[in-house]
Formats: sequence, structure tokens, C-alpha cells
Amino acid sequence: MIFVAAALYAVVRMTNDWLFQSLEISAQINWIYLPAFLRVFYVLLLGRVNGFLAIFFGGLMLGDATFSSQINWLANNVSAALSPVLAFLIFEFWLRRPVNLSSLRELVQVSLIYCLFNTVLHHLMWAVLDPSQFHQPLQVLGMMMGDFLGCLIGVGLLKVAIDRFGLPKDRFGSSSQD
Repeated sequence: MIFVAAALYAVVRMTNDWLFQSLEISAQINWIYLPAFLRVFYVLLLGRVNGFLAIFFGGLMLGDATFSSQINWLANNVSAALSPVLAFLIFEFWLRRPVNLSSLRELVQVSLIYCLFNTVLHHLMWAVLDPSQFHQPLQVLGMMMGDFLGCLIGVGLLKVAIDRFGLPKDRFGSSSQD
């Protein structure tokens, strides 16, 4: 399952690059970034470890040539995979319970936390390992907004699917609606 999810992640990333090429700020930042939702969704669906692995291996499948070294490429993939895990840990610590999949509000909240962590982790990693990734000050806001817009699109589609097909009670608990 991890490698299927990883392959889907790579395909969605390449599709996003193609669809929103005109909205690209830099090679790593786009005003709409649909893989952001997959990162959140994978951790929610597969769990922290398997979600991390699916995102990490999906990033490796891309063989991203935009980095100056393999260590930068690996660090970028670790940042991408770690961000949603940290977001869920913070959310669960804050509310002292897991995210309710059927709650639109909670999905948006964890998405916001993820967007913040993803932007901070990536920019810290770039500052330490590859300062050439900094192209303009707007890119910090652009990355956060692109991730958030990608998450909103994904959360909206997920909510429509849950409303239409229901929520499996055995995996995610209550199916109460927001």
C-alpha cells in the first residue's frame, strides 16, 4: 500500500506541476499545490509512519533535479514527509484526541497547522543546506498559500466524498457531520 500511495503522490505532483505551471513561484513553490492535501490525507489514512514513508518514497520517485546535491534532495523529502506528521501530533496534543475525519473544521485546522510546519521546515532546511532556493521574499507566503489552497481543494473533495458515500465507522469512528 505504501508504494501505491507513493506512486500516486508522484503522479499528483507531476500533474500539479503541469496544470499549474503558470502559477509557479519557483521550482519548489506553487500558488496551488495539490500534493499538500495528499500529505495530510496519507498521514490521516495510513498513520504516521506509513504516511511518512509513502510521502518520502513518492518524493524519491520524482528524482527531483532542482536541488544542488542529493543531501538537499533527501532533506527536502524528509521535510515534506515530516510536516504532516508534526501537524497531526500538534493537533492531537492540542485537543487531546485524534482528528475527526468527518469534521470539516478539524480537517481545515490540521491543514493550516500542516501548511505552517511545511513552510517553516522547508525554508529552514533551505537556509541551512541550499540558500540558493531563496528567490524572493514572497515565496514564504506563496508556499503557505499554495499548500493551503491545495489542502482546501482536497478537503473539499474529501468532504463531498464522505457526504456522498459515508464514512467507514470501523476505521474512523463516528460519522457525525459538521
